[in-house]
Amino acid sequence: MDDIIVWIIIIGFYAPLHYLLPVMVLFITGGEPEDVRKQLIRRALIDSTLSMVLAFAVVILMVNLGQMSLAMLILLVSMLYPFVRIWLHRREITRVEQT
Repeated sequence: MDDIIVWIIIIGFYAPLHYLLPVMVLFITGGEPEDVRKQLIRRALIDSTLSMVLAFAVVILMVNLGQMSLAMLILLVSMLYPFVRIWLHRREITRVEQT
């Protein structure tokens, strides 16, 4: 199969998970006011975009070097970055509310 088609398929399956999982976590676990939740969702979407672009740049480089297993591991680990940022933002909000 053509490499471009393979990458389109990979992105097609990867992108929805990469964007929707952090947003779902914010909807399900959020006890914040609506304006704070919208800000957190916006930040999560920005974080997801940045981590996905960076991950795919590294992954394409790794695949060209013949390191397919490492490339897939990088894609998997990059999905955690938005969750780390959500946790950090929520800690920041909690700290501000306590003062």
